Amino acid sequence: MKRIFIPFFAAAALLASCSDWTEAEHKDFLPPMNQNDPAFLTSLRDFKVGEHLVTMMIVRGTSTAPNRQNQHPMSMPDSVDYLLMTDVDDLHPALSDEIAEVRSKKGTRTLNVVDYTTIRSTWDAMKEASFGTEHEGDYTEEKFAEYCKAETEKQLAACSRYGFDGIVVSYLGGYDSSAAAPFVLAADTWRRDNPNKLLFFRGYPAFITSIENQTILAECDYVIILTEGASSSVAISRMVRDQLEEGVPSNRVVLEASVPSIADGGDDAQVGASLQVAAQWVMDPKTSQTVQCDKLGLCASNAQEDYFNTPTYKRIREALGILNPEPEEEPENNPENKNDDEK
Repeated sequence: MKRIFIPFFAAAALLASCSDWTEAEHKDFLPPMNQNDPAFLTSLRDFKVGEHLVTMMIVRGTSTAPNRQNQHPMSMPDSVDYLLMTDVDDLHPALSDEIAEVRSKKGTRTLNVVDYTTIRSTWDAMKEASFGTEHEGDYTEEKFAEYCKAETEKQLAACSRYGFDGIVVSYLGGYDSSAAAPFVLAADTWRRDNPNKLLFFRGYPAFITSIENQTILAECDYVIILTEGASSSVAISRMVRDQLEEGVPSNRVVLEASVPSIADGGDDAQVGASLQVAAQWVMDPKTSQTVQCDKLGLCASNAQEDYFNTPTYKRIREALGILNPEPEEEPENNPENKNDDEK
């Protein structure tokens, strides 16, 4: 893949912006953003439409007015290409407005996560609560199919309702995905009705290949594969290779790693590979040969936790630096750099 670098003046603006982010403001330590320089914003948008390794952040939406900087799309790191937003039921209008603003100013596109796990977990909780009641027999797998389809369509509708640029179909269920067929096929229908929207798949693609007539994997722009318990490069390669079964496109892989929660112990709470290890795996040309796939970028889950590090978004910034290193300068004393008068 051809590498594209942010022009120098844009990189300088990025560094200036990063420096400003460490300054405290009010009690919430909100970082002021350098977002009004037209030259910087133009360069940033040009960079994002060019060929480069993409970066994504999974962030949470809210139905209440956002009151912290890490809830605002405009306050996310400038170089991030895609924001994947969960919890978008009854999204607050301020966030809906910022989805349009961050697209217009920074070229950052935002997708809503359509999540099977949420649907299944809610159903199982209702089923458990019905034990010993007159409704105990209502929670059959046949009725789950109807419920699953309706809830999936409700999540899908959020895309147009709030002005998202597309959807992320997230399946983290088990190998037997038969119960998830209504979920996947509803997303397929959405895709046919919205051919110009973005479509990402996240989770375990190999597990849904057995669903008859599914086209999600063939149609998706990126396949996001989780690292989970794979903390080393070798383990990551094995996990990715296991998911790239027949029917799973190998030419659009994005690796997902998680930011550990500070409340759970910071680095001690890391699950799977760190963002830095995952970024190094993406950049290592040997892993492409081992796994035989095209690695197109990195996704950071639990990304809003990284805001509380010093500097803000420390891990994500380090991963961005690995994915988009500055070109090395040739030494000044290199004879090849001298002009003819000096030779």
